[in-house]
Amino acid sequence: MQLAAPTALAARVPPELPLAQVPGSLCGLTCLLTLFYWHVPLSVLGRWCGVHKTTILRWVVGLALALWPLIAHWIRARVKAQMVYVDEKWLKIRGRWHYWFVVLDVATELPVLAALLPSRSQWACRWLGRQLRLLKKVPQVLITDGLPAYAALVPGAKHVLCRFHHQQRITRWLKQHFTAEEEITTRKRVMKKVLQTHDKRTVRRRLARLREQAPTLGITTWITQVEAKLPQLICSVGSTRLPATTNAIERFFRAFQRFYATRGGLHSVLSGKRERLLFLVVYVFTQRASTGQAPIEVIVPEARSMPLYRLSNDPFRALQERGDVKREAKMADLLRPQEAAA
Repeated sequence: MQLAAPTALAARVPPELPLAQVPGSLCGLTCLLTLFYWHVPLSVLGRWCGVHKTTILRWVVGLALALWPLIAHWIRARVKAQMVYVDEKWLKIRGRWHYWFVVLDVATELPVLAALLPSRSQWACRWLGRQLRLLKKVPQVLITDGLPAYAALVPGAKHVLCRFHHQQRITRWLKQHFTAEEEITTRKRVMKKVLQTHDKRTVRRRLARLREQAPTLGITTWITQVEAKLPQLICSVGSTRLPATTNAIERFFRAFQRFYATRGGLHSVLSGKRERLLFLVVYVFTQRASTGQAPIEVIVPEARSMPLYRLSNDPFRALQERGDVKREAKMADLLRPQEAAA
């Protein structure tokens, strides 16, 4: 599509470009992209524009594919990625499970790497680590939910385990080993209390006390497991630098789930990759309700004045500034009697 050519779009991204100089067709295409991101069906968009829904999909996907290389260049040039979150989201494509791995920078909460892979094995994580090295974004700290394969992602990097996921696994472990609700409740309280503090010495003291009670409570196996991964759990306790949870990347995947849930599934790996890029383009330019800022503003402060930013967050006001919306309606004048109009 000529409108979505990278050279044509690159000239329309600079923040100093007045919105009036952006072609109306490109403004309309950006509005369609935003509406599709916010769950307006393709059939409805096609009916509004007088074209088939597949034409709308081809337009918006083409625009996203042309915009993403520009955004990815900003991320590669301005994000250091020394400390990152790593997680995966399962997707079902033609009856088979695939996993969307995302590496999210802690400082900016921007995706440094995103890849759709058929498995989440050790070799998949090794491949992700190679891609990070090729991008020259080798992190020093990894914050994950504890998937064993992540140990092979970046050998030598400091590995921090999410305490929230650790606390969740306590409940699952107890339900697998005990049946009485009273037994589960009593043990869960003392087991979760181990990490409910901001002092590392308190964690070790509580764990040592619980180790003495382990034979009586029947949780010796769990104590052994916690002691094995204690260095990855305790390093974020009381720390102002290391995140204690992976909440940031969980918010990212919740936003993607809202987008993915209305798509009716993915029909091929290629379409899955394209729609993920469409999501990323709009996501990084969409203002958050909590802060009023878009993720891209962390590394590109001037993005707020870009036509793409304004068309994505306030399309109707942007179109009104261009003069595409008539300020005075004349339809009412036609309905008035001639005497009243005189």
